[in-house]
Amino acid sequence: MIYVINFPFCNFFSLERYFRVRGKAYQILTLEDHLSSADHVILPGVGTFEQAMSYLSDKQLAPLLRAHVDRGGGLLGICLGMQILFEYSEESPGVSGLGLLSGGCVPIPSAPGFRVPHIGWNHLVSPPKQNSHSALFDILPPNECSHSDYYFVHSYVVQPSDVSVISACFQHPAGPLCASVAACSVSGVQFHPEKSGPDGYALLDRLLAASS
Repeated sequence: MIYVINFPFCNFFSLERYFRVRGKAYQILTLEDHLSSADHVILPGVGTFEQAMSYLSDKQLAPLLRAHVDRGGGLLGICLGMQILFEYSEESPGVSGLGLLSGGCVPIPSAPGFRVPHIGWNHLVSPPKQNSHSALFDILPPNECSHSDYYFVHSYVVQPSDVSVISACFQHPAGPLCASVAACSVSGVQFHPEKSGPDGYALLDRLLAASS
């Protein structure tokens, strides 16, 4: 079963349309649900780090998610949902994330010709260190682009402590910045595959299949 955290500030209807088009069943995750290692949980989100963690705390869902990952269950974070997989964000000082991956989130560096917030379509480039999950994105040799563009909306970017979890990057004047992560059954994408057309839908299919 696919479960979704229904943050009040997420792009739920875009994700729901993906489920409907693909004919996939899903449920909204509640504290009463008993997750198995075969289940997938999706964390979609647009908002602040503090908002997301406050919601998970109020609903008492954070321990449920950590236990699910400990059992090897699949967890996919989208946009803000990817950021809260980590330990902290400079957007919300003093607020702890889920801590499933080490590292945190920092503001996207300002640079001439690169507008922040980073909004719009962008391609992916190879990560600095090869990740076995990179094949999900059809990454070409180093410094070359993916065949697809994906839709981004964000002002903060993840900096993993272990760069080997980075599965794809987007290009910035200062160098490649993290666009997606993958480690065991946990994965995250900074962009919105559910808003990225047929290529985004195909990527969601692969992400959900990869953690099964």
